[in-house]
Amino acid sequence: MIEVRGVRCVRCILSAAFPGLTFDADGVCSVCRDTTVETRLDEAITRASKQVHELFAKRHQPYDAIVCNSGGKDSSYTLALAVQKYGLRVLSFTLDNGFLAPVAAENIRRVTDVLGVEQLTYRPSMSFFRKVIRATATLPIYREQTLTRISAGCNACISLVNTMALRIAIEKNIPCILAGFTLGQIPANAIVFRNHFRFLADSRKESLARLTEAVGEEVDAYYNLPDALLDRVESYPHNVNLLCLEELSEDAIIERVSRLGWRKPEGVDGCSSNCELNTFNNYVHERRFGFSPYELELSILIRKGLMSRTEGLAKIGDNPVERLTEFAAGLGFSPDEHRELGLTPR
Repeated sequence: MIEVRGVRCVRCILSAAFPGLTFDADGVCSVCRDTTVETRLDEAITRASKQVHELFAKRHQPYDAIVCNSGGKDSSYTLALAVQKYGLRVLSFTLDNGFLAPVAAENIRRVTDVLGVEQLTYRPSMSFFRKVIRATATLPIYREQTLTRISAGCNACISLVNTMALRIAIEKNIPCILAGFTLGQIPANAIVFRNHFRFLADSRKESLARLTEAVGEEVDAYYNLPDALLDRVESYPHNVNLLCLEELSEDAIIERVSRLGWRKPEGVDGCSSNCELNTFNNYVHERRFGFSPYELELSILIRKGLMSRTEGLAKIGDNPVERLTEFAAGLGFSPDEHRELGLTPR
């Protein structure tokens, strides 16, 4: 287990290293003491639920939605919700980053087959992707405020997923993009939102400039969309995170997706059910900031009674650190860089 600096809230698992957090004399964090937090979340969920039903009231051709499917439990359950609960015709989309656990890849095939869903898999250049992850591990590519709920490596990967999913949605005239994010992974106002790519360009400009400086001009082809495509957009698709509307424990989600043939992969950390690289990204984040990128998400589940504090601590402590040097080598880090990352003794 990687030790996280400082004390933790006695109710949830947020640590003293988490930005802006304070503790009272009893060891309770300022988030747990704020009685308006749950009220605001409940109001956001109610608004989003109404929006979802309005969005799904109409049917579209060829698809009602594209589902970002990593093979993990959350995206698998999101796919099941889209098909079984909402009756949508969907296209399942996977970005293969080269680090999907073998069982996760099998889960994609099994679950899409059971649900009768078409599957599209995209695999970027591995040499490019490895350079991106190396840059996020060693350089300040993203603002620290962005990294309170996600590691830099995961942010780079998910940004690529989002860009490619949007491109497919525009090309195929698909009105909704669904993902398996939970509250804490995204802010409450992002349960449902319209993806105005050009409007959001300014928020991405600084990080993409830093990533381009580190990796090269190839970044533009992967993280931007051509003007010729954007010029033809009459209405951008909505991004929808259905899992935020469901109050289910992790065990309940696993039980439901298991009925579809989903199996839990081995060799991944306690906070991932699909990606082996998550262990490395978590390590880099905790070493840099002193807290786990999953603390915020898990703390919300704990406050909602969907997870015990003991379970949350076990999840962030479950990191197969013995594989870190293997992942670093696979990403192309040199022995000297291994030492700089703290993976080998100086």
